[in-house]
Amino acid sequence: MKDLDDFGKALVQANHDNGSWRQKLEYIKNLFDDDKCASHAGFNAGNPATSHLAVISVYLHFLSTGQVPCYDVGGHHRPCDHAKCASAIDEALDKIHKTPTNAYVIRKIRPLLPSYGGDYTVSVPFTRIRDIAHSNLPKDLKDDIKHNLQNKLHRCAGPEDLVTAERIWANSKDRGDVSGQYKEQMWTFMGEIREFFNAGGLEDKLNDIKSKGLPNSEGIGLIDAFLAAKHGQDLAQKLSALVALRANLNEYVANAAHGPERQSVRFADVQVEQYAFVLLAEAAKIFEDQGHNVDWQFALTAAGSALENGRLSESLKADEAASLYAESQDMLKKPLDLGRYKAWLDRAVRLCTTFSDAMQDLFLAHVGSIGRGLGVDDHAAKVFVEAEVRASVVFQLSRVLSAAVKSAKNAMNAPPWSALQPGATTGKLVAYDNIADLLNKIGEHKDAPVIAFLNSAEGDEDIPPSVAGVVLGHELPLLSHLGVRARQQGVIFACSDGAEAYHTLKGSMASLWGKTVTLDVNIGGVVSVLESKGGAAGGAQLSQSTPQLPIDIASSSDMTATSVVTCSKATEATCGAKSSAAGEILALVEKQGGCDFAAPPGCALPFGAMMAAAKGSWPAYSAAADDFNAKAVKGETADVLAAEMRKMIGAQWKVDDKMIAAIQTSFPAAAKVMVRSSANCEDLQKVSGAGLYDSIANVDVGDKVALSRAVSLVWQSLWTKRAAMSRRGAGMKHTDAAMGVLVQQMVVGDLSFIAFSSNPITRNTNEVYVEMCVGMGETLASANQPGTPYRFTFDKAKKTVNVQALSSFSLALVPPPGGSFDLIEKVIDYSKIPLHTDPAFRQDVVTRIAKAVMALADARGSAQDVEGVVVLKGSAADVHIVQARPMVLAD
Repeated sequence: MKDLDDFGKALVQANHDNGSWRQKLEYIKNLFDDDKCASHAGFNAGNPATSHLAVISVYLHFLSTGQVPCYDVGGHHRPCDHAKCASAIDEALDKIHKTPTNAYVIRKIRPLLPSYGGDYTVSVPFTRIRDIAHSNLPKDLKDDIKHNLQNKLHRCAGPEDLVTAERIWANSKDRGDVSGQYKEQMWTFMGEIREFFNAGGLEDKLNDIKSKGLPNSEGIGLIDAFLAAKHGQDLAQKLSALVALRANLNEYVANAAHGPERQSVRFADVQVEQYAFVLLAEAAKIFEDQGHNVDWQFALTAAGSALENGRLSESLKADEAASLYAESQDMLKKPLDLGRYKAWLDRAVRLCTTFSDAMQDLFLAHVGSIGRGLGVDDHAAKVFVEAEVRASVVFQLSRVLSAAVKSAKNAMNAPPWSALQPGATTGKLVAYDNIADLLNKIGEHKDAPVIAFLNSAEGDEDIPPSVAGVVLGHELPLLSHLGVRARQQGVIFACSDGAEAYHTLKGSMASLWGKTVTLDVNIGGVVSVLESKGGAAGGAQLSQSTPQLPIDIASSSDMTATSVVTCSKATEATCGAKSSAAGEILALVEKQGGCDFAAPPGCALPFGAMMAAAKGSWPAYSAAADDFNAKAVKGETADVLAAEMRKMIGAQWKVDDKMIAAIQTSFPAAAKVMVRSSANCEDLQKVSGAGLYDSIANVDVGDKVALSRAVSLVWQSLWTKRAAMSRRGAGMKHTDAAMGVLVQQMVVGDLSFIAFSSNPITRNTNEVYVEMCVGMGETLASANQPGTPYRFTFDKAKKTVNVQALSSFSLALVPPPGGSFDLIEKVIDYSKIPLHTDPAFRQDVVTRIAKAVMALADARGSAQDVEGVVVLKGSAADVHIVQARPMVLAD
């Protein structure tokens, strides 16, 4: 039992000490209502760990299937004791606060408990089998019933009694030497014992609750409609009737008081859910047989039904499943739009995968160890986990979705890869989970560049200079900070559109790991990795400590100004390029008058303000910066040292109260502001530095403490690990880096965008490239969320918008209602997003964004990387530009 935690060890010991099914159930009950028992097991009865609930579920499953045997331990405990235990456990489960993580596991426990209906809580249940045993029967049958079933059931009931009853009934129902009365009474008894052990069939369960007037008059009508559809041939009608019935059953369960009626309805719903699995398996087979000619109307109907079943079974996140279902109903009413279908399918597949992976990880982590502790065969334990995933309606939903995705991609001729940075390069082939892992091993790759297969990326990392190419295991916004840096450094970069393409390519690399290869990423989405015949790899910087072209930032920075200024007076030398650009954007809006975009007002805190705050600790700061360069060889060390630098800044660099007051006078008293970095080492002609430094959202300008803290956090972001490593790689001295602060009135956009005035992927100067998302722009910039953004190109000559992709992000980042700096996640219902559903709106908004970006490029005299938001006003929209920087691309 070495691999078991304290709870697992306690459960295994309790199973050993308690032989009968009643005793084992009683132990589970005691975990919830006996403080001493719970404390000894390390079990939190009020808020159990999900892992402990999973172990209980596994244990009860092994009990119900006989893989953990129960024994007759003597004594005389009728089945009413078992029923009372079940009632207590069920009631305790009701009191647990449900989360998306534990709800499904709780649901799995309930059907493994015996019924506690009134027939089973009376002092002497199952009297019918006693009467049968004493009736006029052939001696062999009488003895079999009396000694192997009746006495055992009344004294020490267990799941093995159902097996015995089924055996006796199978062997006696067709005997010619027994009476019709015996068969009638025995058949009735079989219904009773099956109900007790929750082993009845679907129609039996539904007819049983109907006979009791459950769940309600509407529900009884839905039962009749479902049973009628069940015996018909229309699969879509069956699914529709099933979903309607399950919704009613679940509503009853949610509102009914604890008791046998509620349990009966809950058990009936489990049976209907199992039938849903059968119907969805049938639907999945139809779609798989259709190949590339999927019936989209039926596919959406079936997938929508599966989503509702998953939500009702608490298998899928309720709000996201409901959002997907709502959009599926909206799509059913509109003409076929494969781009929208594909985005929807991507979200739905991700929802299924998230659930399946989570459940597999949860049960895999425990079933093997608890199974071994209980003496269960290892194979049986392994099969249990596979069955848990594959027996779920979510598994059948994933089959429906997979077939539909293949059909959509085929119809759209969609490539399996996105070229974040097309081209070809050579390097040593390596594989890591993520960039942080690669960075920790970067010393092993100092002599030659590498081509790295990476399973994941967060989107705001810095790319080590020794990386020549990256093959990433998922999609990424092409204009994310990571994408921008890849193009700046000339790193050839491919992102897979789904796990299948990535794992297939990675799996074919078995003979090439550690060898020099050529990575070729085609703009059309074709990726190849071939062994290089040309010898040594090339095409990337080979050392972080000896950059080829150091960048001087000190000579162009003026550290003397210390007063807060309006954006119109901010210069690049005193306040940073970002603050200066904000002033230029405002000037362009005012100059053009009728310009079709707006810009938020703001002010800037110059470099000199930071330097004044740092004056007293500068010698120690300089020494610590040098120490970072000397010691931060591995990523883990860099993390620790960078955190120490941020801590030093937060503790010793105090924000002057007069500066805070000056910022406050620049805005309305109730305004919320964005406090943005405006360093002298970002937004430059040669170095973008996008995403290296922090911006703080949702700051209450009237709160001096919050405003001061936000400014301090921006100063501290000089020492995010990614920023420090980037400066070192670019040859910038840390002590030359200074942080200005741009404060802008916050515009809470319904949509956010990043746009390049020239297509950075194809290098086509006649195209504006735009990526958008719902909510705040951090979704695009950081790329922390799985999914793809809206992707558009605008042809400057033809004035036309080309839709490359519709968004498949599941969540939007929005400001919280209070004063927290941390944005919160909100599930997106794309059926309510006009950019998603209205082509005319899409054309208009993207055209306006493109024209604004083109105007900025003309005014600033170079290609621009622009960020902004769109505020929806009914069917209209306002475009706001919040920042612009020069586009920086590798030659």
